[in-house]
Amino acid sequence: MTEARHSPAAPVLNGSLGLQSLCRRIQEFPACDILELGPVRSDNLDFWSRFHPALYIADLRSSLPLPGSSPEASEFVEPGWERLVALPAGRKFDAILAWDLLNYLDLEGVSSLTAYLKRFCRPGTILFSLIFDQKEMPGDITIYRIKDEAHLHYENPGLGLRACPRHQPRALGLAMTGFRTCDSF
Repeated sequence: MTEARHSPAAPVLNGSLGLQSLCRRIQEFPACDILELGPVRSDNLDFWSRFHPALYIADLRSSLPLPGSSPEASEFVEPGWERLVALPAGRKFDAILAWDLLNYLDLEGVSSLTAYLKRFCRPGTILFSLIFDQKEMPGDITIYRIKDEAHLHYENPGLGLRACPRHQPRALGLAMTGFRTCDSF
């Protein structure tokens, strides 16, 4: 799938089978604790409120050290997830919304982030992630606004593209010890 470039002023509306699946699963929980790793958006807060969640925001988009962001960063350096995603001790989540963040990490980064997050998961916690498989992806992490259970607005703050790591399912599975793929669309 190839997406056209769009200006930041024109969000793109896309259907999302993954979001539909996530919503069906969340409806099964009597109460739901959600960890949002993206930025706060009022329309997303309004959308999630129908599930009566406890919503915890830890915006990684603004603080994530992206691979290749500095010329000397050729090998993985642990970014200190405890500082970037400061979560309360003992807190457990039913769902973690990673959106497209894993695309902006190399496999070592995916592994270290999921190892950190695993401490805050209950058995069966859902890690919601959108994995790109094109040759290129947006240069900046996308902002997602939920329109309804089946549609997302994609907002890319910049027009630039970067090479996509094209993480393969098997490699991601090995990097994400303790998590398993439930749905793939």
